[in-house]
Amino acid sequence: MSGSRLALAAVAALAAAGAARRGSPARQRRYSTSQARRSLPRMTAEERKIRRLWLEGPDHREQARELADTLGVRLVLAGADLTGAGLDELNLSGADLRGADLYGASLNGANLSEANLIRAYLYGADLSGADLSGADLSGADLRGTGLYANLFRANLSGAKLSGANLTWADLYGANLSGADLRGTDLRGADLSGANLTGADLYGASLSGADLDRTDLRGADLSGANLTGTDLRDTYLSGANLTGARYDEDTTWPTGFDPVAAGATNE
Repeated sequence: MSGSRLALAAVAALAAAGAARRGSPARQRRYSTSQARRSLPRMTAEERKIRRLWLEGPDHREQARELADTLGVRLVLAGADLTGAGLDELNLSGADLRGADLYGASLNGANLSEANLIRAYLYGADLSGADLSGADLSGADLRGTGLYANLFRANLSGAKLSGANLTWADLYGANLSGADLRGTDLRGADLSGANLTGADLYGASLSGADLDRTDLRGADLSGANLTGTDLRDTYLSGANLTGARYDEDTTWPTGFDPVAAGATNE
């Protein structure tokens, strides 16, 4: 084989290997956050110093946080690679974590209130007991996460939450418009006052969830489990309930006909 053909074959092999690597969730995150790392937000000299200190390792994180609080500046961790990091109980309130790679990270009991987690990669992360009240998780990927968490008024618009465990999660007043919640376990979750317009809840379990004044207009609830769910004060205009399951303990808005909407009485 000529030298030029050998070179072309080598390039093709490298491209194929790269495509294979990008196919796995563990690899996809590298590409989903690379742009965030290339376009870090503007930082002051103090913020850059604190970022470097925090990223030096676990022994420096509390010191970096205290320094940020003392100087009254942000903790900027946008685009940071925190894969598999142990961040239990850490104070990350108000932190800038846009596009951060938190694949498989442990955030048990962490304080993420008011944090900026736009487009963060949280696939498989453990957020049980974490405080995400007021956090912005729009466009974030939370598939496969454990989320026995406080998400009071959190912004999760467009977030990827398919298969996530959200049992008993506090999602009061949260914005979940357009979120991917396919197959998500929302049993017992507090979704009162939440915005779920246009959300994809295909096959989700909402049994026993609090849906007082929840906005489900245009949502896809096909195949969802609605047994024992109180839907009396929800907004269901335009929602798809084809194949959704309900029972005698399910309550509906006055005048609403679940059978006509395609739901199935178990």
